[in-house]
Parts: sequence; C-alpha cells; structure tokens
Amino acid sequence: MQTKTLLRTQKVDKLSLDEKVDSLIGSGIRILNKAYALEKKPVDIGHGVLLYPSEFHLIETVGKNPAENLTSIASYLGVTKGAISQMVKKVEKKGLIKKVRVPGNKKDIVLELTDFGKEAFEWHKSLHESMETGIRKELERMNDTEIEVFLRVYGHLEGMLDRCMERYR
Repeated sequence: MQTKTLLRTQKVDKLSLDEKVDSLIGSGIRILNKAYALEKKPVDIGHGVLLYPSEFHLIETVGKNPAENLTSIASYLGVTKGAISQMVKKVEKKGLIKKVRVPGNKKDIVLELTDFGKEAFEWHKSLHESMETGIRKELERMNDTEIEVFLRVYGHLEGMLDRCMERYR
C-alpha cells in the first residue's frame, strides 16, 4: 500500500525512476486483483440469467466483430481455443449467442448474438460508457504522443504478463 500512498502524496516528477516503476507495477497489480475479483461476480440484467464478466466480454467481442471465427475471438480475448469453446457453450446455453457455419466453409464457425445477446451487448455497452467517462476526460487532455507513450507502457506490461505466463506453463 505504500506505493499507492506515495503517488497520492507526491507529484510524479518528484519520484525516482525506481519509485515510478514500483508505483506503476503496484497499481497494475491492484487493478488486476480487482478485475480478477470482479470476474467471479455474476450480474443479472433483468431476466434472471446470471452473466459473468468474461461472458459479457465474449458478447462484446462477438457484437463488435460479427464475422470473426472462434480462433480470432480467442486471440482477441487473450484466451485459448479450448477456453473460448467452453465459454461459447455456456453463453450459447444461456441463449445469448448462436453458432453459424460460414457459407462455403465447413470448418469455420462464427458467432451471432441472439436478440437476448443484443440486449446484453447494449446493457454492457452503456455500463462501459458510464464507467469510462473519467478515462475519456483524461485522454482528451492528452496529446497523441502522450497517448502513444501510455499505450507503449501498457504494451510492456502486457508483455511482462505474457512472459510470466510462459514461465509458469
């Protein structure tokens, strides 16, 4: 918790590079832990069907990328093909998506949102819009170069996590 307090009590330009790295990684760990805890909490959008955040993310990905196959969706979500297959079965059973074979291709399957899936997609979209207001305000204050730096740092954090995952396989 010291790094959290450190950032709130001092300006970033007063921190050493080590303190900045520690603060960034500490913040990232807290964010990941909170996201992990949220992944375990299902939500009912009003139909008595409980949906987990990972299921909403699948619905969101399908809604935004309707022509993508399962492999592409798995890659986009950062999960294995086996994990996406299990998730698809659960969400399909709940009546949110359906599998559709690509015409002229017996191998590829794409996913489509059902009417209930479209409703869940819109619910999730409005939730994100309300939650992302602060992020949007901060990004509006930043120039393109600052945003590129921010995205590069996120890329390094993602790469660090990828290397950790490789190490523990």
